[in-house]
Amino acid sequence: MPPCYIFPYICTHQTQNPMENPTPHPLSRQPLHAGKKQWNRFLSIFLLATGVGFTVSGIIFFFAYNWDELPKFAKLGIAEALLIASVLLAILTRWNTLTKQILLTGATFLIGTLFAVFGQIYQTGADAYDLFLGWTLFTLLWAVAIRFAPLWLTLIGLLCTTIWLYIIQIATPDTWETTLLSNAITWICALVTAATEWMNLNRRLSKQNRWFVSLLSLATIVHASILLMMAICREDSILSVPLISAALLFAAGLCFGWKQRNLFYSATIPFAVLMILLTTFLCHSELNEVLLFFFAAVIVITGTTLLIYIILHLKKQWYGTEA
Repeated sequence: MPPCYIFPYICTHQTQNPMENPTPHPLSRQPLHAGKKQWNRFLSIFLLATGVGFTVSGIIFFFAYNWDELPKFAKLGIAEALLIASVLLAILTRWNTLTKQILLTGATFLIGTLFAVFGQIYQTGADAYDLFLGWTLFTLLWAVAIRFAPLWLTLIGLLCTTIWLYIIQIATPDTWETTLLSNAITWICALVTAATEWMNLNRRLSKQNRWFVSLLSLATIVHASILLMMAICREDSILSVPLISAALLFAAGLCFGWKQRNLFYSATIPFAVLMILLTTFLCHSELNEVLLFFFAAVIVITGTTLLIYIILHLKKQWYGTEA
């Protein structure tokens, strides 16, 4: 049986007498392993989501393989009929709410398919960000109506992809426009992370959606780190904006992690800082390849060892020896 922190969706919360342990670790209130009923629920949801995903993928590959043989009316008609059928199934059937949410989340990819088919038939333009922009706007309506975490994650991914495609295809490289837009993606992820963390602290976010917060915060940290490392390594890039963004977000994340006793922020952000320092050393060092590799290995091993020691110390201090 897998531990509950691997499959948080299927684990249930158990109440515990607070007098038995005045400062219990949050995981100590959950069962260590999932039961048969929880496994059945997880497998049913997993297989349903996988089936919807494979079905949508099959539809997309169907259009790609049979593009030359299908007339224009058939291409548009099939995409529209499948999209309408998905919506009607979600509205008219008596399936449970989760099944309808998964069905509509898969149907949002049919929106992108319909836009792609329409654009290929009538040659609306070669800019891919136009496609993703329209896809994002129509997905926004569904995300607000359904209020399903995977669909909101899809919406954020589409929005960030739209901005990046605009940067690649339209914006001039190494300019203030490119720098501000690329860092805007970081702040979009950061603001959504802050909003979900606030909802989690006020108990407005269900425990089964905790993965959504962790994934968003990880995306924020990784994106901010990559932008800063790219700015450090490129000579003509603007360094001030990604440096200020990373400094502010990392400081806020560390303060929040310390205040809330959250080991995720306390471990991820220092590791990102270590990678940034390593990148700075590799890009601006004038050592030969052998010495460069040696000192880089020393930095990684020493920094990782020190970070593990600090995290273990914080874990012992916050949660006790048995945490």
